Amino acid sequence: MTHDQPHAGTESHDDDPVGRESRRPVLSASLRRTMAVVLTVLLVVSAGVGLWSFQQLRESDAELETRADVARVAEQFTVSVNNYDSESVEDYQSTVSRMLSTKFQTEFAKAMEDIVASVQQAQMDSKGTVLASGVATVDDDSARVLVVADADVKTVFDNRQRHFRWEVALVKVDGTWLVDDFTPVA
Repeated sequence: MTHDQPHAGTESHDDDPVGRESRRPVLSASLRRTMAVVLTVLLVVSAGVGLWSFQQLRESDAELETRADVARVAEQFTVSVNNYDSESVEDYQSTVSRMLSTKFQTEFAKAMEDIVASVQQAQMDSKGTVLASGVATVDDDSARVLVVADADVKTVFDNRQRHFRWEVALVKVDGTWLVDDFTPVA
């Protein structure tokens, strides 16, 4: 026997890549299955949470858009109601009426009968501005918006600064928000 050759039954692990791999820990088949199941469950739960979060975000965006729409309509109404002059009362009535529900159009027309004569006699000119608004309530087909506004009213008799605090009630008709009523608030 020479010293250059390994003895039978003794192998050198330095030159045997298979021998080195056999020393690495091997995962049992049941542990691999368990890990696969856990990973699958985690992926499914993550996907479910992601879909739920996306749906919540979409609902939140839709609610914010609805709130913005009703606030915009209430503000437009407030400005339109407070912007008039004695020369264009008919245009004023037409502009405001387009923003009103059918029920409120009737009430507005009756109120205008009394107001038109006063506006023309005093040669009123009014310019309104919205100072602030906030949505009090909103659901699928109705809303209430609080609006704070001022109006500069000029007549042949004097000039006045008027201050308004209104609760504007809106209804959704055929996809369009319309003013259904408004009342002063303290």
